[in-house]
Amino acid sequence: MRTSSLSVLSLAALAGGLALSPAMAQSPGTRSLNETNDRLSRQSEIRGVRHQQQFENNQIRMQMQRNEITRPAPIGPGIAPRR
Repeated sequence: MRTSSLSVLSLAALAGGLALSPAMAQSPGTRSLNETNDRLSRQSEIRGVRHQQQFENNQIRMQMQRNEITRPAPIGPGIAPRR
């Protein structure tokens, strides 16, 4: 019930064209929701960056393993019995 009344008040303020500052137009519940949404958004961004870094690290690791596997045998003086 509370959320529907907040929605109605918000719509009425928008429809009436009231030019209130954002801080005055928001109820304490709305500010709390906005803060929660902002926090979740930041956490999501951080998680995305971590996933991207992990993906890039895995790509580099795989490339190093491929390079190790496909590296040709060394050419040059090796260990051989003396004649």
